[in-house]
Amino acid sequence: MVLYGAGAFMLLGEEGRTSLDLDVAGPYCQGDVTALRRACEKAGLPINPPPETLHEHIEWVGIERLCLPPPGPDDVVLWRGQRLTVRTVAPAALVASKLIRYDETDQADVRSLCFRLRISWDDVRAAAERLPMTFRRDPLVRENLENLQRDMQLWEDVHDRT
Repeated sequence: MVLYGAGAFMLLGEEGRTSLDLDVAGPYCQGDVTALRRACEKAGLPINPPPETLHEHIEWVGIERLCLPPPGPDDVVLWRGQRLTVRTVAPAALVASKLIRYDETDQADVRSLCFRLRISWDDVRAAAERLPMTFRRDPLVRENLENLQRDMQLWEDVHDRT
C-alpha cells in the first residue's frame, strides 16, 4: 500500500498533526485490493465515504485525482507487517504532491518535512517533473512550485536569524 498526504507526514514524524483520513495512492498499490477492502470494512474504516464524513476513513485515490509522482528507488517503508507493507514515496515527491493545493496546512506539512529531512527546492522541482502529466502541466502546480521556492528561501532566512 502506498500512502501519501497527512498520514504519510504523520508516520514520518510530524508532531501534532492529525487527520481523519488516510490517503492511499490506489494505482500504485499492489496485492489483493478486494481483501484489503474487506479488512477495512471489518475494521469499521469506510473507503471513500461521502465528503461530509467526520470520522476516520480511507480515501482510495484513483489516477484522475492522484497528484503524486510514481514510486521509485527512494521510497520509504512506513510500516511492515506479515501481510501488508505500507510505503510512501520519497520525501521530495510527498512535498510535490502538496503543490496542487498548498494551503496553510500543506505549507506547515511541507515546512516541517523540509527542515527535518533537509529537502531542497531542486529535489522538489525534480519530483514535480515526475508528477502525472495532468498535474505536471497544471498552472496551479506550477504557480505553487514558485511559491514554494520563495517560501523555502523565507524559511531559511528566518531559520538563519534564530
